[in-house]
Amino acid sequence: MTTVRGLEETGPSGGEDEVAEVVARYEAAFNENSAGAMNALFSSDTVFVNFSGTLVFGADHLYQAQSFVFAEGGPLADITVSYTIENIAFLTPEVAVAHARQRSVGSEGQEGDASDPMEGILMMTLMRDAAGQWRIRMAQNTPVIAP
Repeated sequence: MTTVRGLEETGPSGGEDEVAEVVARYEAAFNENSAGAMNALFSSDTVFVNFSGTLVFGADHLYQAQSFVFAEGGPLADITVSYTIENIAFLTPEVAVAHARQRSVGSEGQEGDASDPMEGILMMTLMRDAAGQWRIRMAQNTPVIAP
């Protein structure tokens, strides 16, 4: 379950809740292995750096990559994660940056330990589209390397 840790009101009223909802929908799509639901969160001209460092341009190419990793037998097919939002900052009323810590969830629903191979920081730059919905324009999922 997506959680928000230590956030202060930094943007327009309700803005943090709207951005946090995008992160929650991202988590749900990941855990449901739904490339379609995840891809719907991105703008058509998105740029994404995935966990392995691959740079993906455009929602169409991102959908192809998401479909592969979430497919039965794919590298993320049997992985469940949780996201804890650590920061939301508004660059303008229409542009926000969110940082969320990604961790594996064990079979009992507990977060992984300090050696979690899926621990990362997901950074999303979101923009409001013409309909006023937040879309992920750029994102990067960076692995956390334990010392």
